[in-house]
Amino acid sequence: LGIDMTARNMQEVVKKAGLPWSTVKGFDTFTPISEFIPKSSVKDPHNLKLWLKINGATKQDGTTSDMIFRIPRLIEHVSSIMTLEEGDLLLTGTPAGVGPIAAGDKITAGLAVTDGSQLAEVEFDVVDRAGGYNFTA
Repeated sequence: LGIDMTARNMQEVVKKAGLPWSTVKGFDTFTPISEFIPKSSVKDPHNLKLWLKINGATKQDGTTSDMIFRIPRLIEHVSSIMTLEEGDLLLTGTPAGVGPIAAGDKITAGLAVTDGSQLAEVEFDVVDRAGGYNFTA
């Protein structure tokens, strides 16, 4: 389970300027990852529940069956462009409900089989970035 964070305050500005926006995805800590989930724990990868809460309020709730492309097709496509190696992760999108977060928020996200059995969970507190890059529009 991985959470794909985005610096939205930067994204709109650089997109409107026609600049690359890969930086908005690449800051340290922007992709929290759960513990590894063994393939044997996942009976049907196209029928898993994904959810995300901010301060206990559900903001995203979906299933892998909602994905536009099935997982084998995604792997086939990406591996036709680049070599995939053991440990590589593919982040494929997000359920509806993307929104802002602020320092002090608690983020909790999970992956479960449809009967409710948890496969993974990630929990962290949002903090302001200390030092390093300072974006100004």
